[in-house]
This record gives sequence, structure tokens and C-alpha cells, in this order.
Amino acid sequence: MNKYAEFLAMVSTEFHRYLMENEEFADKIPANALIVFQIEGEEGFNNWHKETSLKNRETNQPVIYIYVKKWRKHSSIEEVSMAGVA
Repeated sequence: MNKYAEFLAMVSTEFHRYLMENEEFADKIPANALIVFQIEGEEGFNNWHKETSLKNRETNQPVIYIYVKKWRKHSSIEEVSMAGVA
């Protein structure tokens, strides 16, 4: 597993925890949405994840960008925003 894939696994886990604590945010994500993480200060990862994700996108699959701006001291997501693409 490359370093970006390992980082993605950690980010995905932390985002899942964030969604469990913030159901109103989770409710805004469409079913079957493709989630593309964009992490502040991680341009290499951001480019890799966007390119890899969009390459594997299903026809007409909604795309949601999750922008992680800040982490809690114990490495959990504290603040995010979302943008959708049809």
C-alpha cells in the first residue's frame, strides 16, 4: 500500500467518525456519492486522490468534495466543508 493509500484509509476512518457525530452533515451527502478528500496543506495527496477518484467515477455518479481544514489534536477531523458536482 502506498503512502497516499494509507493516508486515505486514515482520513476515511476519521471522516466516518465525524459523520457519526454530525448526522445533519451526513444527511447532506447523496446516496452513492463519490467522496473526494482535499486536505489543507497536502497538495500531492489531493491531486492523487482527485485524479484516482474521478478516473473510477460511475456514469452520472454525484461527486462531493470534502475539504478538511483543521484536525483535532488527537488527529480527528474538526472542521470540514463540502461542494457537490453533478
